Amino acid sequence: MCRTLFAQLAPVALLLIAGPLFAQSADDAVRVTMTMNPDGSKTVYRVDGAKHESVATTTTASGKPGGKIIYQLDAESRYASGRVFAAGGAFRFKTLYHYDAAGRLAEETQLDKDDTVLHKIIYSFDAEGNPAGYAIYDGSGGLLGRTTPKSTQRPQRR
Repeated sequence: MCRTLFAQLAPVALLLIAGPLFAQSADDAVRVTMTMNPDGSKTVYRVDGAKHESVATTTTASGKPGGKIIYQLDAESRYASGRVFAAGGAFRFKTLYHYDAAGRLAEETQLDKDDTVLHKIIYSFDAEGNPAGYAIYDGSGGLLGRTTPKSTQRPQRR
């Protein structure tokens, strides 16, 4: 269960801690970008600054629908909330994003259609403020799993 959950949530979590979102020009024109994922799938991001919305649509390597996330952006063009849909269009969960005083994503709360908490993802940072990993908790606050930061130290030889 935990491994499956990590596999489902990790791409969303990594997208969110990877860096700043899309810049929007002064004219609020719609911007479209695409990323190729390691598994051969691709995600197209359509950002509409005037609507404060970003839509991420993923297709599999064979071109089949893989899912969609519709994000609402805050005044600083960061993800404020989102609705996640499965490949067939079925609703999966809602998300709420919280940022720390430095503007980094600190927490993601995933909710079902009735706003019951399904999961919380808490992001951590190293002393320099770089992403160091995240922990996933169930709706009751029980730890489901966590990533471990990469070590910058070399193994000691004996």
